[in-house]
Amino acid sequence: MADSTLSDYMDYKTTIYNIFSPRKNTFAVPNYQRAYSWEKDKHVAQFLKDLKEHPDSVAQYHYGHFLFERDDIDINRYWIIDGQQRMTTAIIFLSCIYSRLTGDANYVKMAKNLHDEYLISSDEQQKFHTVDYDNNFFVNLIIEGREDKVDTRSRKRIKEARAYLLEQIEKSDINDVLHWKDLLENAKITTDIVNDKAEAAQIFTFQNDRGKDLTNLEKLKAYLMLQIFLSCKGTDKNPNEAIGFIEKEFETIYRALEKINIANEDQVLGYHTTAFLPYADNSIERVKNNLIKQKAENHQKWIKNFVVELKRSFEFVIHIQGKRKTYSYIGDVLFLDQANSFPLLLKLFHYHENDSSLENIFRLIEIILFRLSYTTGNYYTNSLPSIAYNYSGKDLGELKSILRGHAKSGFQPYWNFETDFHKCLTGDYHYWGSTRYLLWKYENSLRDGIREPYMLFPEFKNIYGAHKLENTIDHWTPQNPYDLEYEKEFKEKYLNNIGNLVLSTRGRNASDSNNLPSDKSTYSTLISRQQLEDKKGSWGKEEIKNRQELIVKFAKHYWNPENV
Repeated sequence: MADSTLSDYMDYKTTIYNIFSPRKNTFAVPNYQRAYSWEKDKHVAQFLKDLKEHPDSVAQYHYGHFLFERDDIDINRYWIIDGQQRMTTAIIFLSCIYSRLTGDANYVKMAKNLHDEYLISSDEQQKFHTVDYDNNFFVNLIIEGREDKVDTRSRKRIKEARAYLLEQIEKSDINDVLHWKDLLENAKITTDIVNDKAEAAQIFTFQNDRGKDLTNLEKLKAYLMLQIFLSCKGTDKNPNEAIGFIEKEFETIYRALEKINIANEDQVLGYHTTAFLPYADNSIERVKNNLIKQKAENHQKWIKNFVVELKRSFEFVIHIQGKRKTYSYIGDVLFLDQANSFPLLLKLFHYHENDSSLENIFRLIEIILFRLSYTTGNYYTNSLPSIAYNYSGKDLGELKSILRGHAKSGFQPYWNFETDFHKCLTGDYHYWGSTRYLLWKYENSLRDGIREPYMLFPEFKNIYGAHKLENTIDHWTPQNPYDLEYEKEFKEKYLNNIGNLVLSTRGRNASDSNNLPSDKSTYSTLISRQQLEDKKGSWGKEEIKNRQELIVKFAKHYWNPENV
């Protein structure tokens, strides 16, 4: 029994217990698969709910299909090609039950059996491995019950899953816990075992390209691996080496993904395909359409080139994400319109990563996006994605000229781009989203004048999530003051005028409440608020208009493309 392999127990229908029970069998998630991604409140909670609500009239709980690839060297090691999220959750769950049982003298033997079957075998082998970069964390927290650093999203989700399941198990009746354990161990699963990467790619694709809940990136990976397999049919080429190359590149992609928090994997895929491939309905169609155009003998080369460039894009996203914290123009562009600007940013980093003139390019993009929010034309029209696709990387000067033209005139010849911008600025109503951004830039211009440190993007955007520190817009003369009714003219021309609007935090805004300027708190780190202190007792129409003139003068200069 101890020397049996998984195939001895691998009927098409089997159980979790049967595949783990051979002592030498071990299971692992290959690094080219995504790390643990189940969310505590959604997937993990549903997993436990299904066990709790399993009807007594149904003998077996069903836990889905698993696809395994046998290791080339160790015949007792199986790579989980499909089903790794469910398998990881099952092991976390059984480890939590093990923790509960070890505290009860009546279940010491049962606890040891759980430990030996699913965690560490009697000959000291780890029975289940996550992706390499999470495995030490998994051992520490799930197997050993020892705290470890949570520095990736997958580790955070592993910890959250364990905490949730452990809490539920600890507070439940022991008979219910044992019932859930039996249901999971004896759950009916279906399985396939393959012996090479080509077959695994083929099976995975046909199982998962039929409506299952995969991300586009996962579907694309499976599609590309299948296309390599198909390109080798009828030839003397071995597809395993080429598929192995794709696996390694995706391993790097998934490692990068764990560090990215400004976009999800499908968004990054979308930015990349928008920048490098002609238009189609979605990212996968873009890839398929372009691969079809290649000669059959060039398919492998095209796929490898595409995946390498995709990997570079994921790595550049990490780079861009880091730069937005201290490099203002990148943060500005992403804040104003990440979806439409990111493809061009990727293209620029692919071709000109270390070019000092990129700063002017980013600045022109920022001017376009900011002015775009003021146009009365069709502001849903944004040509930055098509500019990104058409840019070949050969002439940065020409690109700068194109962007400068759009910064002056917009994306359509009939737009009154600059006129609209100036008209809105000099108008009487500014209580809308773009004004918060404008007031931030105005604040920094005032700080620059007295050589004070800028308010950087992380503080303005409040990327660390402290609600009371989130920047917002405050009315210096309040919208609804206590015991005061404004005249109609003041409401229409002055109340929501930019001269009466100040940058504030939610905490300060709440404390100011509906106080008149004379009753507002006197302390502020914002230079733009400090300038209003002397006028607190005499704030009125003239003061509002004078301040508007100062802000408009700044805005016309700062967002003038001729100054870049």
